[in-house]
Amino acid sequence: MAGKNYRFFSILCLILSCLFAGSIATAEPSKPFLLSKAPLEAAMVGHVDYYLDHARVLGIAEVTSDPVQGAFEPLKSKTAEFGYTKAAIWLRFSVKSLPGAPQDWRLHFRENFLQVLEMYQLSPQGKPVVLERHRPDSPFSDRSIRYPELVVAFDIPQGETHQFYLKYRSGGSSQLSFTIRSQQEFDTLAARKTAKNFIYYGMLLLLILIAFAAFFATHQVIFAAYSTFATFGLLFIMHADGNAFQYLWPSLPLFNGYSSILLGTGLIASGANFTRLFLSTRDHHPWLDKVLLALIFGVLALVVSTVVVDTQPVKKLLVLLALCAAILFTLSGVIAARKRFKEVRFFAIAWFGAVISSGIMTSRHWFGIEISEEVQFDSMRIVFVMDAALMGAAILDRFNQLRQARADALQLSLSEAERNLKISRRLRDLETRYAMALKFAESSNQRIADTVHDIRQPLHALRLNIQQMVDGQGRGARRDTAGQIEETFTYLEELVSQKLNISVEEWELDASKPKQETVAIGEVLRNVHEMFAPDAAAKGVSLRSVPSQAQVVLPPLDLMRIVTNLVSNGIKYTPKGKVLFGVRRHKSALWLHVYDRGSGLSPEALNHMRLRAVRGDTAMSTEGHGLGLSIVQSLVEKHGLRLRTRLLKGGGSCVSVLLELAHMQ
Repeated sequence: MAGKNYRFFSILCLILSCLFAGSIATAEPSKPFLLSKAPLEAAMVGHVDYYLDHARVLGIAEVTSDPVQGAFEPLKSKTAEFGYTKAAIWLRFSVKSLPGAPQDWRLHFRENFLQVLEMYQLSPQGKPVVLERHRPDSPFSDRSIRYPELVVAFDIPQGETHQFYLKYRSGGSSQLSFTIRSQQEFDTLAARKTAKNFIYYGMLLLLILIAFAAFFATHQVIFAAYSTFATFGLLFIMHADGNAFQYLWPSLPLFNGYSSILLGTGLIASGANFTRLFLSTRDHHPWLDKVLLALIFGVLALVVSTVVVDTQPVKKLLVLLALCAAILFTLSGVIAARKRFKEVRFFAIAWFGAVISSGIMTSRHWFGIEISEEVQFDSMRIVFVMDAALMGAAILDRFNQLRQARADALQLSLSEAERNLKISRRLRDLETRYAMALKFAESSNQRIADTVHDIRQPLHALRLNIQQMVDGQGRGARRDTAGQIEETFTYLEELVSQKLNISVEEWELDASKPKQETVAIGEVLRNVHEMFAPDAAAKGVSLRSVPSQAQVVLPPLDLMRIVTNLVSNGIKYTPKGKVLFGVRRHKSALWLHVYDRGSGLSPEALNHMRLRAVRGDTAMSTEGHGLGLSIVQSLVEKHGLRLRTRLLKGGGSCVSVLLELAHMQ
């Protein structure tokens, strides 16, 4: 693919070269006013001679005197060319008007501005007549013919031969070409050339406006950079054509002589800056970016140097720098095309044309190759027109790439947003599941801890009963103990079955819809008394339960757990004395009371001990785990009951649970 791209690039460059060669071959010659190039109606007499006044002090009187007349030498080239000289140059030639020829003539210079221009006409009968005189400070309005290029009008009667003296001095190159035309011929040429110039200007101006519009629409600096470059190109061409002096600064001749430096520098610097931005050299080619920056600062320093350096050598150096810059920009495009051909192909082709145009100018001003200014400036026009078309295509490419980049970025952003949304949803789902798992684990841990606590005391009582059997008590006592053991085993087995083997679904169902049964309270109280009697006796505490015929609608195990934990706490926190528990009817409710002779449990202390893992008076016992009252509290809340306590006179407390009354027997 890369090979095809380079072949395409080479073919376009070849076509561009052929176009330039064709324009050079077909361009109308500037018709320098030499022996064999005069119009048919007029004929040259002799040669065009020259004299260099290095002191710049001679006037027309001295030049027409015999000593200076003998110092004139014939021109050996088709144009007047003396390099970048400070001397005042005098040209001398004669013109004869043939029979039938018009009398009105125009001497047309292919130059828009000269520091000094003096034109004199000598007829056979008279003294020299001043046809035109310009000084460095002469405004455009001083010209006898208002045309961008210098034009001098003169008359020659038919059959007469007149002599002409031309004095000029340039702030840049001394190369000067001129031709003699009839008034009608000149007017036709001027109309055609003016139309051609403004067509070029219009095309460049249109591109500049499009680039500015693209900059304001997209805020991309590349468009502003190209607008700046194209603006300098337009001004440079207008200056070369003379239209800048005629329309932009007609009253500033000194600035017009210096403006070629400013416009040339601006063209090189803005071209280098546009190249940097368009090719993104700072990111892709750092070394090339440094070279382009050095070129920018170099030409700017050259402008600053004109404060102390003469402008003539600076102008000559700028011509060479323009060629070097065009070559550098073209090479930069070729280097970038190795990896980004589609993006920079038009850029490289456009600068290849600029190399040809700059080469023509450099050949003319540095190597003395005789190329007419008409060819030189036509090549510049062709370059800028092709540059306008190709850079327009390049900018369109860049705009499409920016739009595609935005679309890709938007699609990527949407994809990332969609992915983040999915991740957020999954995260929220996981967090919800995690919260449920924590809740379940917390509840499961609580249930396991509560069950372990409920098992601990019956196991202790079971251990004591078994110990009594082992110690060899009487047969009747063993039968009673065996009964207590069987009841304890039954309680523990039911507790383990219902609490430790419950599934999640059963737990949720059990938590939301607890199973209700009618329970005989007296049977529960008797079983609890038998379960804890050995433990109380071992501690020296009297344990007594009050028989009851009452029944309540509660899950039997939950009621058993409430009574068991309250009685266990009573025994645990009673160092000596009595623990009494039973139920008492009060109006339509039934209260479960557990009395002990411990240190006493106040309502405030009860509120504190309802929290899980908060123990009572640890000075009395170190066996508690702080779960008894918490278990009772959770069961009371589960069934909508009520838990309270009060201190007893003489020490101790009474912990009560309000039970819903089913019926009394």
